[in-house]
This record gives sequence, structure tokens and C-alpha cells, in this order.
Amino acid sequence: MNRWAIFIASLRDAFFFRMLATNRALLTVFLLSVYCLLPTEITPSRTAGLLPRVFSQTETPQPPSQSTPIPAAPTPLPSPTPPPNLHQWGAVTLFHGLPSDRVHAIAQTEFGVTWFATDGGLARYDGRRTNAINAEGLPQGRVLALKTDESGALWIGTDNGAARLMNGRFDPIKETAGKVITTIIAPQRDRAIMGSESGQIFDCQVKRESPSPLAVTETERNSASTFAVRTIPDQPIQSADKDHPGPLKITSLAMAGEKLYAGTQSHGILLIENGEAREVISKPRSYFINALETDGRGRLWAGIKTRAEDSGLFDESEPLKPARTNAATGPVMAIARGTHEDIWIGTDGRGAFHLQDGKATEHFTFEGTGGALRSDHVFGVFVDAEEVIWFATDKGVCRYDPHSTRTEIISDDPGTNYVRALWRTARGRLLAGTNSGLYLNDESKKTWSAAPEIGRRIVYALGEDKQGRILLATASGLFASVSTDNASALMRIPPPSEKLPQGDNVRAIANANGVTYIATYGYGVEKLQGTQRTLVWPEPAADNQLREITALGKDANDRLIIGLAGGAIFFFDGKQAATDNALDKLKGDAVWSFVAAGPDLWIASSKGLYLFESGQLKALVPGVAARSLIASADKANAKQVWCATVGNGLLKVALDDQFGAIISRLDIEQGLPSQRVFAVLSEPAADGGERVIAGTNRGIVHYEPGRVAPTVLPARIISQRIHQPEELRSGLQLDYPQNSLLLDVTAISSRTFPEQFQYAFALYDSAGKVIRDKLSHDSQFAMEKLKPGKYKVVARAFTKDLTPANPLSFEFTVARAPFPWTSTALAILLLLALIALGWGYLQNRRIHRTSGELAAANRDLADARLRLANETEAERRRIARDLHDQTLADLRNLALLVDQLPPNTSSFRGGTRAGDSGEERAVQAPPLDDPGILRSEIESISQEVRRICEDLSPSALENVGLSAALQFALAHAVEHAAPDCKFDYEFVCDDALDEKLNLLPSTQIQIYRIAQETLSNICRHASARHVKMSAGISAGNAFELAIEDDGRGFDGSDKKNPGRGVANIRARASMIDAEVSWSKRDGGGTVFTLKRSIA
Repeated sequence: MNRWAIFIASLRDAFFFRMLATNRALLTVFLLSVYCLLPTEITPSRTAGLLPRVFSQTETPQPPSQSTPIPAAPTPLPSPTPPPNLHQWGAVTLFHGLPSDRVHAIAQTEFGVTWFATDGGLARYDGRRTNAINAEGLPQGRVLALKTDESGALWIGTDNGAARLMNGRFDPIKETAGKVITTIIAPQRDRAIMGSESGQIFDCQVKRESPSPLAVTETERNSASTFAVRTIPDQPIQSADKDHPGPLKITSLAMAGEKLYAGTQSHGILLIENGEAREVISKPRSYFINALETDGRGRLWAGIKTRAEDSGLFDESEPLKPARTNAATGPVMAIARGTHEDIWIGTDGRGAFHLQDGKATEHFTFEGTGGALRSDHVFGVFVDAEEVIWFATDKGVCRYDPHSTRTEIISDDPGTNYVRALWRTARGRLLAGTNSGLYLNDESKKTWSAAPEIGRRIVYALGEDKQGRILLATASGLFASVSTDNASALMRIPPPSEKLPQGDNVRAIANANGVTYIATYGYGVEKLQGTQRTLVWPEPAADNQLREITALGKDANDRLIIGLAGGAIFFFDGKQAATDNALDKLKGDAVWSFVAAGPDLWIASSKGLYLFESGQLKALVPGVAARSLIASADKANAKQVWCATVGNGLLKVALDDQFGAIISRLDIEQGLPSQRVFAVLSEPAADGGERVIAGTNRGIVHYEPGRVAPTVLPARIISQRIHQPEELRSGLQLDYPQNSLLLDVTAISSRTFPEQFQYAFALYDSAGKVIRDKLSHDSQFAMEKLKPGKYKVVARAFTKDLTPANPLSFEFTVARAPFPWTSTALAILLLLALIALGWGYLQNRRIHRTSGELAAANRDLADARLRLANETEAERRRIARDLHDQTLADLRNLALLVDQLPPNTSSFRGGTRAGDSGEERAVQAPPLDDPGILRSEIESISQEVRRICEDLSPSALENVGLSAALQFALAHAVEHAAPDCKFDYEFVCDDALDEKLNLLPSTQIQIYRIAQETLSNICRHASARHVKMSAGISAGNAFELAIEDDGRGFDGSDKKNPGRGVANIRARASMIDAEVSWSKRDGGGTVFTLKRSIA
């Protein structure tokens, strides 16, 4: 959040309470509002740095469940000028998710989860967002007290009773139901002592019971807790306040040694012993106690209700003789033990105080912090494990980081605050080399004093020789302290020659192999022995570019490292200098600093930060103007360096075995006064950590990096469903076909917020090989398209100080695809189908081939039959011709001979055949004695022969055409039919049918024979009375012959007992490729149809 945004937001809150204030205050508000509306180019923006992303203004605020009371006293207006320490502050308000802005207490449980007690209920901050808690077992109403015990359980006091939170389950304490719980302490594991407004104290002890052997789930194993509650005293204590009669309000509890003290309203401090409460009669005596707490030395402190200008804090080390502190605190509402022997107090109207040995060292108010402390009414104070201070106020929660960056100004002279070098002497004194001389720090007085011998010379470097003398590299020569005891008494060590090419411009100091070296720009490297300076490199005849030396250092082999303005680097062993071709990439820009870390060498160049490792040069942070390097003094985090840059602030770089360089940055967003940092110093701290001092062009910066490892928790694990964190213990099983997993983690740290964390993920296969990794500020890690097998995920988080978290790891298995029984069966069926298809194809080809052969055979057979029929017809014509030409001629000749016989002269007259009886002779052998009778017989035989000849070869077909022949056949059939079979007939034929027909004679004769056979069948079997024959050409250019009769009918499809006539018809039709059919006639009878294409 922008500093000005915090300032103006606080100003806006105060405006509602001071609407009718003086004109001067209103004018100040107006001018500041106008200033904030100026463009961003005019109004500088600076992020507070300690506000987490969960406190983003893009979130929609949740409505409070209960209205927030308005404080009795108005909050003073802030100073018009915002202070420079807003980066140390943060806020959690109703806007960020609190159910109410009025907060009474704060606590942290396992994994760093923070809980807030508000008028709107309980709220939880999990590292990302703040949520109001509404859960079963949690009493409804205001939450007034919070406390965690050694087991990690959270004890909650409300105005409707108390509850205990453990393993995600709220267990109400039934004995406190309906009671207003105002204070809680947890002196032991699984034990809490609670004070109430009902005049009683509740001593609660958890009863531990073994889970049932039948318990299977985690919920069943973590069944509801039971409590043993003892009430002290048995009967409620009554209030002595006449204005508020009734039960005594107990406001606070504290354990001092083995004694339990209770702070009350109207009875002062009570000593609880053997289940009884006894008043502590002290001089002076305070009756209205708001808070009790013990410090790191076990001293008891009491906060009382008093006037605003008085001190409300008492040292109760001797309860009978309490001592009032000198700090004008006003009414003290809360006291919290610091991490050492200090205490923090919250007041009602005077803000917050930090006290050391009873003396106020820091005082925070709404006005003094520029609105960072949102209210001067502080109801609770909490100090967490990272020494971040949390304040519960009537305007939300405020947090303060006392170890964040702090800027120190040497003097009002800008040149003095331009710090180029820092050095801590062997005697512990801090020196600062600036653009305006050397300054020495007096930590006891917190002041800086100038070294008069240096004057306003530019100091480039500081150091010490093996005798402990302080050495100064300045633009006007080399200076050394006169003695090791007095760093302020300095003398100049002159060069071998006062006529140096570019003057006595000393740039660097280094100790290598027991020798002190200095670098004089434009001259070379000199060895310092006492007050003697001797040039050792380069040779007098060397190139002038080799004399432009900007940096000195030493490597792991105790060789001197020389850095030039042109980027070249040389290693000097005391006799000769050598270089490495791998360092040629640095040429072109100046080299400024070196740090040796074992065999590796860190190099600060104007091109960036580099690491020379195993003969290879690696660019760790390219593109920055790196100026100064120093190894981290925190031995718990090896392979870490601090790098001062010109334009990019202060960098911390750590080398990770898997992810390489991990980089964190401190700049103006985190409180640096400038992005231009020229010097950095890392010193070990008393707690085992480190303290960092950096020199900028706007003063000196002090910073204490955090050492507490953050917590990494799984926020979401998603595959085909959302997995619960409890499932990680036994490992996840991803069923087929799921082959991807999304892991989203949350890192929690009071000093590092979500957007500042760096997350490192690694995915290992069953062989322990890394197959996927990721390092970024993104808290999500997607694992996709994984092969079947077992995997392990390791998630880590790094704070802004690159403190690693304990890794979060779990295993999961990607299932293999089950044996595809269905697919296999379908494949087998498909294979069988393909085999059957192939076999069918082959069979079809064989059948097709056989069918073709059969069709060819049928065609050959039809041709043979047609040829046979043609031959038959030819033979018939021959026979008919022979009968006509020979037999009929013989009969004609016999008729002529008979005509020549005389009447009754025949030798056969009256003759009989032998052996016949007389009667038979009368019948079978008529008398032949008459020539006329013989002629008549001869004519009859001739006529029969002519009919036979006509049947054998119809002359009408040859003479007049098919239509006439058909008509003749119809008439001839009627003529020769038996008397009982005769019928009426009708012949219908198209005009000029014969001209339209294009049929071979052989085809026409077959049609004629078919018609003859059909008419013969009608005569013999149909008993028809009327027959109609139709002949013509259809629209499809086909000859059609139809014969209808009204006889008994005939089913042509019945092939059970077919006659030879029907078979002959079909056989003749097949020979000429004709189609024949028989169908039933409407009204009875049969319709015979013949179709033959004439195309």
C-alpha cells in the first residue's frame, strides 16, 4: 500500500471525528487532500512494504456482524508530513475481512496462523486472507480474549462462555456458558485459567482420554475433549464500585512465580491461593486494574485506570510497594512481554509504548506514525515469534516490525550522508567513509563525529592492517590511524613520489598472504609496510590501462585479486600476476568488489553480479551496477552474500544446490532512503543471526533479517477432485486416466507477505530423479501429462530474507491404465470380422467368378438351345417342304389316277380283310368300289398333310408377318378346338407392328411358338369362353404380347407340378431373352404376358 494512501486513509478516518475542529485543522486537511490529487510525477509513491497481498484494496469488505462502538475520546489529527517509517507498519481492518474493526485480543497458533478477537466474532488470517469464523461449538457474540497453550490449542473467551480449538474442532466449556470471559492465561500444557465479569475464575484442565480402538477416521480419533473445571472462589465476588454494583469484573490474570494474581475493577489486585481470593493491600494502591503481565525477568507489571496525563503502569515486583513508572501513559489497557526483558503496553488514548527497564524507549501514536497506528485506543498487544508487534485497536489491527530497515542520518550535510565505505574496527567502533570525510559512530550517544584530519576528502575504502591500524583510502592519499586505540587520530602516508600521473588517488585496500596492499588509481598496486609504500604491480613500462585499478581482494588461495576499470581481473601471488580467459566477458565495465567463498569467487561488476566457479563465469544478476559485496554473517545460511548496487537497492543472493541463485531485493519499497547503495556490512548478531548496515547516498541503513523459518501449508490439491490435506499423510492415488495434479501452497510469515515469497517446487520420480522443477513467486505448481508410476513432490518457500521453510513433501501415484478387456474383446471381434470379411471377399470373388462362368455357360447353353431350336425349325421347314413337295404331289397324282377309274371297277370294291368278322367289315372297311369315295379320302389326307406342314412351318409368319401369324394362330386354335372348348376370341394389334419390329426370324418363330403353346393350354385346361390377344410395342421400346382368358385361372408362380407346356414356354423365352409371366385377371381368368426388348 502506498505510504500516502495509508496516511490519507487514516486522515479520512480522523476527519469524521474532528468535523467541527478548528479552522487550522480543516485547512490542513484541505491542503493535504489537494496534494494527494496531484499527478504521480509530482507526488512520490512509496509502498509500505509490510502490507500483505491479502489486504489488497480490490477485495470486497465483509459487512460487520455487530456495529463498532465509537470511541469516547476523538483521535488526534496526524502530522501533515508523513513519517519515513511507514514501511514498518501494516493494517488489517473491516475492509480486509475482519467482522468488526473493534479488536480486543490477538493470538497465533501452530504454523503461524493469526487469530483476532473482535466485537463481530472470531477471525482468522491464514497467510492469504482474513475470514470470519462461524463454527459449531464456538459461542456466539463478542470475542474478548485469546490465548494459546504449549500444545498449540487456542482458548477463546467470549461474552457467552469459552471454548477450546484443537485439530480444527471447537469444544465449548459448558461450565462457562453464559459467562463473559474477559481474560485467559495458559500456564501449562492443556490448562487455561479464565477470568470473568461474574466475579469468578475458572481453572480448566483438559482430560486426556485414549481414542477408541474402533476409531478409524481422524474425526473419530480426535473426539470431543472433556474438561475438569474448578471455580475460584465457590461464590462470586461482589464489586465494591457503588456506581456498578453486582459481581466483580476480573480484567486480567498473571502468574508471578507460583502465585496467581488477578486484576479487578474496584478491588485492585487479588492473590489467589488455595481456592480463595485475597486482596493485596499495597501502598500506593490502585483499585481499577486493567492489565497484568510478567516480563522476561519475572517482574509483575500492572496497568491501571488513571488520568491521561499520569502514568498508568506500575512495577509490581514488590506487590505491597508498587512503583509507578515515569512514562505518561494514561490508562493502560494491555501489557505484553517482549522477546527479551522489555514490555509493550497499549493505552486508552495515548497509543502504544515500548519500555526497557521501566523506561519508555519508543512511543507510537496515531499522529506520530502518520496514521500507521490507526488509533490511539489500543486494547491488546501481541508479540509473535518473529518479534513483530500486533496492536488491537478500535480501528482494526496494526502491525509493527521493529527489525525492518531503519535509516540513520549522519548530519544535515548531503555530502556527509553520501556513504561510500563502512568498517567495523577490531574494537567494535563503526566507521563511515563519505563524500565529505570520515565519521565515527558513538553508539552510546547515538551520534557521529568527524575525523578532522580527513576534512572533506572523499573516502573510497576502509580497512585495517595486521597491526590493527585503521587505513583510509581517499581521493587525496592514504591515511592511517596513529595508534590502534584511537581511530580518530589519523596521519597521511605519502606515496613514493608526489608527482603521480593522476594524483594520490587511493581506491582500495586489501590484506593477502599477510601483506597489506593498496590500489592507487593511475599508478598501480602498492605494498604497505609501516609508512613505506612500494609499487609491486604493474611494471613501470606497462600499459596505462593496467594502472586503472578499482578493486582489490583475495581468493581462497590467499592470492591478491586485482580489478581494473576496464573489466580485466588479475591474480597476484606476490611475484607475478596472471589472468583467466573465462573472465574476459567482464571486460568493458569496471570491477568493484570481490568475495571469496571457498573455491568460488563472487565478483561485483558494473555489468552485474557474477560467480566464478570451477573455471566458469556465471552471470547471477546481470544488468545491475553491482558495487560492493560481503558474505552473510549468518552461519546458518551458507553460500549467501549481500550485494550493494547503484540503482537497484540492496540484493541478497543465495546459492541453492538445485535452483541455483535465489535473489531477494531491498529497495525504497522496503524502506531504503535511496536505490543507490555503495557499501554493505554484515555483522553477527547476539541471537546467532546477522545485522546488516548499508551505506547509501542518503544516509546509513540498519536492517535485521529474519531467522524464523516460514511455514508452508497446502492450500489446494486438485486432480479430478479437491483433495484434503489429511490425505497427504498416506499419499494420493490418482485413478486412471487422471495424470495431472495441481498443488497450491500457502507460506506464512509475519515479516514476509504473500507477494514477497519465493516458492521452489521439485517433482521426483520413483528413482529419485528430478523431472520437473520451478522457482518463482507463483504459489501454484502444475504437474501434467505424467506417466504411470510413483512420484514425490517437495515444496519450499523462501522469505524476503531468503530464510528457507521446512519442506512440504508428499507422494502420489499415477495409476496405470487397467487391462483393456473390452477393447481387447472388441479388437478380437474386429479381427474376426476382418478375417470373415476377407474370407467373404475371397468367397465373393470365387462366387463372382463362378457366377460369371455360369452366366457364360448359360449364355452358351442359351445360344446352343437357340441354335438347336433354329435347327429344329429348319428341320421342320424341311419336313414341311418335303411333305408339301413330295407327299402332297403323290396324293395329287393318286387323286388323278382315281379320277381315271371307271365307276365300281376298283379291284378293292366290296373287299374285306381276312380274319375280320362280317360286322367289323361293315364298319371298318366301307365299300371302296366308288372312285368318288377314294378321291374324298385322298383329299382328306392331303388336307391333313397341309395342316401338318403349316404347323411345322407356318407360312403366314413367313408371308405376311408376325401379327398376322399370331392372329392366324388364334383363329386356328379356335377352329381345331373341341366343340366344348371353343370360345370367342379378340385380336388387338398396333398398326404397322411388323414395320416397327426389329426381331430376327428365329426370335419371331419362338414368339409364335410361345403363343401357340399358350393358346393350346387355354383350349385344353382353361374352359374359357372369351380370349383376347394383344400385341404391340410399349413405351420402353419393348414388344409386348398379352393373352387374356376368362377361364379357371392359372398361377404361374406355382412351381410344384408344372406342366411341360409352361416349361417349354419358359425355355423358349429364355432363349430369346424374353420375360414371361402369368397373373390373375380381374373378374377371373389368367393374363399371360411376354416382353422382349427390340432395341
